[in-house]
Amino acid sequence: MNHHISRLLYPGSAGLSRFPKRFGIKILTIVCILLFLRAGCADAKELKVKSNAGDYQVEATLGQYPLVLGDNHIDIEIRDEAGRSITDAAVLVNYYMPPMPRMVPMNSKTEARPKKDAYEAKLNIIMAGPWYVKIIITHDGKISTTKFNFDAQ
Repeated sequence: MNHHISRLLYPGSAGLSRFPKRFGIKILTIVCILLFLRAGCADAKELKVKSNAGDYQVEATLGQYPLVLGDNHIDIEIRDEAGRSITDAAVLVNYYMPPMPRMVPMNSKTEARPKKDAYEAKLNIIMAGPWYVKIIITHDGKISTTKFNFDAQ
C-alpha cells in the first residue's frame, strides 16, 4: 500500500495523531448529541388549522407538528357566528388513518375536555403516515362536524 494512503487511512499509526483518541471520541459524541437535539427541536412546530362546522368556526391547534407516535395534544376552539366561544358543547374527536388494502382499520375516538374557552384532547398516534381528525360537535341539539388532515412521523 502506498505510504501516503496508509497515513490517511491510519493516521495514528503514521504519527499524525496530535490528540488522544478519547478526546476525538468526546468531540464526536458531543457533536452527535447537538445534531440530534437540533433536529428534534427544529422539526416540532405548533400547527393551527381553521374550518367551519355548520354554524361554528373551529380552530384546532396541535402542540407539535408533524404528529409523533404516541400522545399528541390538541386544543379546539369553537366560536359561533358572532365570534363568541362555545363552552357547553359535547366535543368528540375521531382520528383515523385512511383505509389501506390488507390493513386493519386504525380508528380511535376521544372526548375533548373543556379548558377555559376551548377544549383539549390527546391523540394517541400508533403509526406514521396520513391521519384524518374529525371533530364532532353536539350543541343545542345540533350535530356539526369538520375534518382535518395531518401527518405523523
